[in-house]
Amino acid sequence: MADQTLLAKARKARFDDLPNFSGHPSEDVERFLKAIKNITKANDESENREILEIVRGKLIRSAGIWFDNNESNFNKWSDFEIAFRNRYFSTTIIQQKFDKLTQRKQQRGEAVTAYFDEIVNLCREIDPQMSDQIIIQHLMVGINPDFRKELCRRESSMKVLKEFLHYAKIEQDLNDTFEQSRNLTIESSKPYFNMEDSTTPSLTTAVNSSKSYYNNRKSNNYDTRSKPFQSSGYQRNSTPEYGNRTGMIPNKQIRNNSIQPAFTKNINDKLFTLKQFSNCKICNRKNHRTIDCFYKHPTGCFKCGQDHMVRDCKMSQNFQ
Repeated sequence: MADQTLLAKARKARFDDLPNFSGHPSEDVERFLKAIKNITKANDESENREILEIVRGKLIRSAGIWFDNNESNFNKWSDFEIAFRNRYFSTTIIQQKFDKLTQRKQQRGEAVTAYFDEIVNLCREIDPQMSDQIIIQHLMVGINPDFRKELCRRESSMKVLKEFLHYAKIEQDLNDTFEQSRNLTIESSKPYFNMEDSTTPSLTTAVNSSKSYYNNRKSNNYDTRSKPFQSSGYQRNSTPEYGNRTGMIPNKQIRNNSIQPAFTKNINDKLFTLKQFSNCKICNRKNHRTIDCFYKHPTGCFKCGQDHMVRDCKMSQNFQ
């Protein structure tokens, strides 16, 4: 009694999952009839009226109206099935299924059992009497090319669908095993980097450190240029000479500035402007050197142009 109750619940669950049939041209008549027959175990000679009531529960809209108008003509299951197929069967459905069958290929990563079931169902719906050998030919056309070579060697011994599925599953299991082994080999050959090691600085950290160092150097250089005499590293070593403008720059700073010629030039220019010049021997002004005077002669004495040095010139300054 418990087994019958459980069986009834199982059949009801299958019936609930079965889609309704409304009579729309896009709906599959053969698939609907097959599902109903599997649930009710109906055959051509079944005269149980309860089976027809079960079918009526899945017919909606125009299909439900059609059934109600013709129910008196259905004395047994075969009467309903023939009338239902004549009413809703599409003349192009077979061609559509055949096109789908010829285009169906086993997809990458698809289980061979899923591919096998769909091909067999399509073949049975196209021709319920189709032989196993013809179905096997359709299976061979779309199966994974990696499996087809080995299956062709066994084709002469595969007479029924059960044998085909057995050998196809063997090929897929072998292929999956070697694929996993190859992936493990590739992974093991890759260099190991512990990205979570806190002692190893990341690329972002290295870049940020570099930027921070550059900004600090830039900031320090700016402070040194703007306030040369307040720099903590500045010390006067000796009195600067005219020909040696770096005399007031400390040795340590000179070494550091060997890689910064523009910075050194700016320091030299600042220091040079701070130097107190003596009177120009040409114009007697103090804001430039004698050699840089605007009034100097290009040859001979800078003041008068005669053949003697400017410091020996007797000419008076007339440019003030």
